[in-house]
Amino acid sequence: MPAPRLSLLTALTALAALTPPAHASNGWYLNAAGTGWSDASFVSSLNIAGAGFIEQAFSLPALGLAFEEHGAYQIAQHNASASHDLTVSYNVTGAVGLLGRGFTGGLIDLYSDAVFDFGSTNGFYGANNGTRIASFTVTSGQIDPISRLVGLQADLVSGSLASGYFFDVAGNDLSGREGISLSLGVQSTIINPAGTHIVQELACEQAGFTGPGCNGRPYRPSFLNLAWSTVYDTGVATLNIPALTQPVTAVPEPTTALMMLTGLLGLAARQRFKKG
Repeated sequence: MPAPRLSLLTALTALAALTPPAHASNGWYLNAAGTGWSDASFVSSLNIAGAGFIEQAFSLPALGLAFEEHGAYQIAQHNASASHDLTVSYNVTGAVGLLGRGFTGGLIDLYSDAVFDFGSTNGFYGANNGTRIASFTVTSGQIDPISRLVGLQADLVSGSLASGYFFDVAGNDLSGREGISLSLGVQSTIINPAGTHIVQELACEQAGFTGPGCNGRPYRPSFLNLAWSTVYDTGVATLNIPALTQPVTAVPEPTTALMMLTGLLGLAARQRFKKG
């Protein structure tokens, strides 16, 4: 399913003001196969795209809607010849209302998969049937319900980062590093899931939804999408890596870092659109 062409760059530019401050490195090395530093490629950010299923209900404490979302992303790697796919399976909770809007929790799992089957019926949408190489717990974030911009921060679960996949610019394996976090910014668009496995995989299986599409009846959106909806997300993610005792990476200001990521994403999108 194609990503929105026109508004993503503008959306992520605005997202720089929404994302919580975080100390971020200016790049790291990634080996999707997990075979070590010698085969790793330098990256400064990761472009992501995928789908989600959102359930909402009235929340008196928020004077609005509380939500839970389950979904899956695929990471577009800089190394086109990578032998392994990188995918994400996630669930997040939060609220949007008069008394605030943001995230209350969630878990993001990152997988390395030798089989490029994202979007299939394997596992949950082909996203969680590889080797789990990292987990992050959602700690904070903000949501703009009008523009559907989302920015969140998540901390690495201690001991969950597998060795051989991520390295700092000096070649140190990040699997033993504490204090690593993830910054994620996406633009979310409500979609019609016809022709995809989104309802079957993300709503029925992953989220345990029992409504239309999962109860023997055809899927249909809820009235004005207030109770449930299917979405397509595009965005960018980066690791925030604390320096060693002897600093090995530059640490730009948070807003500057996000603006740099936005520019990189915009250039990549422009090249894709020219080719299309």
